[in-house]
Amino acid sequence: MIRHHVLFPFTLAIIAAIHSPADACATYSAADIASAVANSPYASQAVKNASCTWGGAGKAESSGNTCAATASGGAFGVFQMTPSNLAAQGVTPSQYQNMSLQQQTNIWLQGAGPTQQGSSFNYINSNTGQAVNGTNLTQGMAAACSQFGSLICKNDLASIQSGGGCPSNIIKATNGSNGTLANGTANADGSGQSICSWGAAIQQKIAQSGCVNGNGAVPASTTTPKKINCPTPGGAPGTAIPPTPASAPVSLPASLA
Repeated sequence: MIRHHVLFPFTLAIIAAIHSPADACATYSAADIASAVANSPYASQAVKNASCTWGGAGKAESSGNTCAATASGGAFGVFQMTPSNLAAQGVTPSQYQNMSLQQQTNIWLQGAGPTQQGSSFNYINSNTGQAVNGTNLTQGMAAACSQFGSLICKNDLASIQSGGGCPSNIIKATNGSNGTLANGTANADGSGQSICSWGAAIQQKIAQSGCVNGNGAVPASTTTPKKINCPTPGGAPGTAIPPTPASAPVSLPASLA
């Protein structure tokens, strides 16, 4: 899935009003989107465990607006799915825009979600938090990889692995038989975003959400419960512990035993 334009909130509001009927649109937080991913029957356990990543991606892609659309008509909804991706699922753009967040998420996971990507995405997704030639791989970069598609992901990762870091010579994605997608040279989406730059935008949304992967859309506790080992005298749970030295957690002096 390749998106060709990055949308800003004021643009999204105007386009949503033009393209969709009244009251059909809704805007969701990154945590809301993460919950939709975690609750989807089409999400693998690995995707559910990383639901906060995809919540940040959805928020960055569309500001969380179910009616979002690019000015060119090239991408729609919370996850900015292309018309071709939607058609493969038997859905038109207007139908998709009028769906609930959960329905949009389910269709995205079936047609263009992270499980649809290739080896470069898998490499980045498996090595988030690691540095490759001085470039840190992040959850946001993995999400950008998924959203941009395998070609851009592969080319950007190759730049990082070669020691060149994130692409500096930006080659935007263009369609057509002579386009950069066809000839394999694209290393950025149609707005000139690489997985590094767009990954940073997604990472910011993940951080702002307070959502922590592995805990769905619930922020992780900042305190770690202390583990207490209690003596077990051999009785059934819930029974009183006999007041004998053998049941005490410390050795008692003979005069007290």
